[in-house]
Amino acid sequence: MYAEYNRLLTFDSVHQAIKAEQLLIQTGCDVMVIPTPREIDVSCGQCLLFSSADESRIRKAIEKGQVRWSKLFRRDGNNRVYELLADYEG
Repeated sequence: MYAEYNRLLTFDSVHQAIKAEQLLIQTGCDVMVIPTPREIDVSCGQCLLFSSADESRIRKAIEKGQVRWSKLFRRDGNNRVYELLADYEG
C-alpha cells in the first residue's frame, strides 16, 4: 500500500504534525498522515508519509513554515523496515 511513499517524517507533538500537514497541502505537496509505526519509538502518534521525489521540496517548506519535526526515515513499506536518515537540528 502506497509503495511510492518511501519517506516518513515524525514529530514530537500532534500540533506540529497537523501544522505540517496543513502547510504542505497548501503548498501542493502530496502527503499522507498515518499513525506512527510501532517500530519507531517517538512521542507523537502521527507522522507524514511522502515520496522521496518530494523530499527536498517538503523539507524546504516545513523549514520556511517553522515546523518542528523529529526524525526522517526511509521506508520500505513491503517489509515494514525504517532506516533513520536525519534528526531535527533546528
